[in-house]
Amino acid sequence: MIKFLAYFHRYGWIVTMLFCMIFFNTYLTAGIFCLAFSVWSFIGYKLKWKHIYCSYQNASHKRMTPESVDWNNIRKSDTIGIPVIFLIISLILLVYFGLYNG
Repeated sequence: MIKFLAYFHRYGWIVTMLFCMIFFNTYLTAGIFCLAFSVWSFIGYKLKWKHIYCSYQNASHKRMTPESVDWNNIRKSDTIGIPVIFLIISLILLVYFGLYNG
């Protein structure tokens, strides 16, 4: 189950977002999904969730090891930087949606 969640964290949310964009406003949907991914990633790092660790391992093209978690092997720029980048993207998308569709 941990590896499934890791793959969903890495790829699945994007597929889900693209599917939802078929039915809902593109900017709003992308903004909400990017915000959710950012919060999920940051909280997962802070609470040391195994699937988040495995997701970062997968991003670095390493074998996932949910039985042996060592957060020191994951770069801080990934664990903090990626959520911050997606937070900024989500805010831009949501502000754009609010300005031009509100």
